[in-house]
Amino acid sequence: MDNEILVKEFGKMPKILKQEKGQLSLLMLKAFDAEMNDYWNLIVSTPAYDNLTLKMALTDLVTIFNNHLSKAVLETVTRTIILETTNPFVREINQAFKVRNTVKYVYSSVISGINLEKAIIFESHPIR
Repeated sequence: MDNEILVKEFGKMPKILKQEKGQLSLLMLKAFDAEMNDYWNLIVSTPAYDNLTLKMALTDLVTIFNNHLSKAVLETVTRTIILETTNPFVREINQAFKVRNTVKYVYSSVISGINLEKAIIFESHPIR
């Protein structure tokens, strides 16, 4: 899939998630594998999901994404990960990359022990 289409569609999701869930701490795509450009891990962190079971949070998030993204874009997401806003990875990403109303591409970085060969950050900032 063309990255331009992927970024355009996911680029609208921070606004939608904020409207439906309130504050958003992190929304990013992490390459599933550096060699496989068409597959991504979706990583989301919002206080709205901090106190829900993982199953409830995932069901809600998948429903939102199914309602707003094309099937072609959804098929590029191989895994959906919901992290609490207090998670060390979320905190470190928020500290290293402050992203609002733009898109940040990250290459060859290590954050909280996680190797980010390629990532696209759509929203990243601490929750106050």
